[in-house]
Amino acid sequence: MDAIVVEGLRKRYRKTVALDGLSFAVPTGKVTGFLGPNGAGKTTTFRSILGLTKPDAGTMEVLGLSVATSLPRIVKRLGVIVEEPGLIKGLSGRNDLKVAARTLGRGKERVDELLRFVGLEADGRRRIDGYSKGMRQRLALAAALLGDPQLLILDEPLDGLDPAGQAQIKANLRGIAAEGRTVVVSSHNLADVEAMADYVVMINKGKLITSGRLDELLSRTGYLLDIDQPQSAIAALSAVGIVATVTDQRILVSSDDGKAISQALAAAGLYPAELARRTGRLESLFLELTQQ
Repeated sequence: MDAIVVEGLRKRYRKTVALDGLSFAVPTGKVTGFLGPNGAGKTTTFRSILGLTKPDAGTMEVLGLSVATSLPRIVKRLGVIVEEPGLIKGLSGRNDLKVAARTLGRGKERVDELLRFVGLEADGRRRIDGYSKGMRQRLALAAALLGDPQLLILDEPLDGLDPAGQAQIKANLRGIAAEGRTVVVSSHNLADVEAMADYVVMINKGKLITSGRLDELLSRTGYLLDIDQPQSAIAALSAVGIVATVTDQRILVSSDDGKAISQALAAAGLYPAELARRTGRLESLFLELTQQ
C-alpha cells in the first residue's frame, strides 16, 4: 500500500490554476522528494493533503484512509513541517516540546530523547527566541516526531542548518524511513534531496512531470535537444529507430549516439539550437523537465 495516493487533484484561485488534474503516489517506507519550481503547486498539494485547503476536485488517500472522510484519524498519524514552524518563542525549546508532548499524551522521556535525536540536548533550556534559524528547524523536526508518526511531511527541513547539521538530519530522516515509516521532503536544494531520497515526485504547473525511483531516473542516458520543430524532429529520429519525447518544448532523446542523432536531423533539414548530453544528476533532470 502506498502512503499517499492523489488522483485528479484540481484547485483554482480566481484566475490562477494551482493544481491541474494532479495525480501521483508516494511509496511507503521511503524518503520521497516532492519537487517543483516556485508556483508549481507543492504547497497547495501539502495543504490539501492536510485538510488546510479544500480542492475543487480529486481524491486523496493517506495511510490507506480518505482525506475527505477520515482526516482526524490521519492527522494523529502525521508529523508535519509546512510553512513557518509553530513554536512558542517565549519558552525554552525543552518546555515547548513538553507542552506539545502533554497534548499528545507523551512523557518527559520522549522530549529528552528527541532533543538528543536532533542535536539540541545542550540547548534545550535556552529560550526559542534566542535560537538560530537552523536550531528552530531542528526543534520543529523534534516536535513533528513527538507523536511517533507513520508519515512525515517536511517543507524545507534543512533550511538554515550548517553542513554538519544538514548531514545529521539527512541521516536521521533516512533512519526513520529504514524503520518502515515514510518521509516526504520538499526542498529547493536538489543536492540535499539527491543525497537522501529514494523516490522522487516532480510537478510543474499543477501537473505531474515525472515520478519514480531516484536511481532509475538518474540512470537514464541520452541527450537533451532544443529545436524549433519538435514534432518534426521526433518523426525524423523515430524513422531511424531513435526514441524521443517532448517535455516543455524540449526533447529528451533516448540514445547515446550523438552522431546518429545529428545525422538523422540533418537528413530531414533540421538543425538544433542545442544538443547536450545528460549528466545523470537530479539538478540536471529537474532543469530538463521544468524549464521552458
